[in-house]
Amino acid sequence: MKKLFIVNSRAESKSLARFKAAYFDYSAEHEGETRVVYTEFAGHASEAARKATDEDDLLVVACGGDGTIHEVANALAESNTPMACIPLGTGNDFTRSIMDENHRSNCEVCVGDIFNDRITVKNADLIKVTSYDRRGSKIDASSAWCLNVASIGFDTEVQLCAKGKVLAHPNSSIVRSTAYLTSAVGCLFGNRSFDFKFKAKRNDGKPEESEKSKFTLLAVCNASFYGDGFCPAPKAKIDDGLINCCAIDAVSLPRSLYLITKYMKGTHEGYEEVDSFVTDAITAEATGSRDLNGNYDGEDFSGHKVTFECCPGAIKLAVYGK
Repeated sequence: MKKLFIVNSRAESKSLARFKAAYFDYSAEHEGETRVVYTEFAGHASEAARKATDEDDLLVVACGGDGTIHEVANALAESNTPMACIPLGTGNDFTRSIMDENHRSNCEVCVGDIFNDRITVKNADLIKVTSYDRRGSKIDASSAWCLNVASIGFDTEVQLCAKGKVLAHPNSSIVRSTAYLTSAVGCLFGNRSFDFKFKAKRNDGKPEESEKSKFTLLAVCNASFYGDGFCPAPKAKIDDGLINCCAIDAVSLPRSLYLITKYMKGTHEGYEEVDSFVTDAITAEATGSRDLNGNYDGEDFSGHKVTFECCPGAIKLAVYGK
């Protein structure tokens, strides 16, 4: 199988240097079987991956953080071209669900396994996210495939704050590694209440429509982790044809400070303010004057109403190991 490595040229500098060294060593032994594209502009990863779907017997390797993986996954959705991942970003949250720590921490191990075909291609699910305005028209710019986690509410505010910190200090490894956690704590002292309702056919037999209309957040999960290690869905599986959801009520500051420590570790399920359930589709709709603000795989979106639909086996995912 031929290999196309799509590399985020703005990835974490030390990880990027290690990848380049490993790729140079292995590619010399596999001349003619591999090539690499270093991204030069926004959307370049998606463009390169989309062109690759015209080739047979090709593995596309997304090398970067969750944003790069999101771009490549959207380009390869519902195609026969498989995707592998090499974590070179800050949080690398999706890879927490699909590989062991040795692979997550050592891009050299990933490169070696890919070149030596120590991988297995499996069918994985995607969440189809579709946003609509108040007239019911689809918002193309806020609609996409989600491979990892989508969410609405508080965590989107946290993400925007974290992005701002990283942009202000692009060369600081300390800021990169702590941006989400420090932003989460800081945002707890701001707005924690968002006006929306959701509707889903639940696995637990509870009413399809939410009784409340004020929430701190709604996380819609294909995998388990986001936000640099927060774990909204500890039981999520990427190939079960289901979406794991977590809705948290609008809570007081003292209670939010307590629950965030549980949410970070994935031990929040079972608390009165936490509603965790499984479904194959869910719709969220704003109930106030403000549209919903959310993110899928760390990319921002907005809309008055948003649908999340699980599409089983919508992407071919190469995982490490035979």
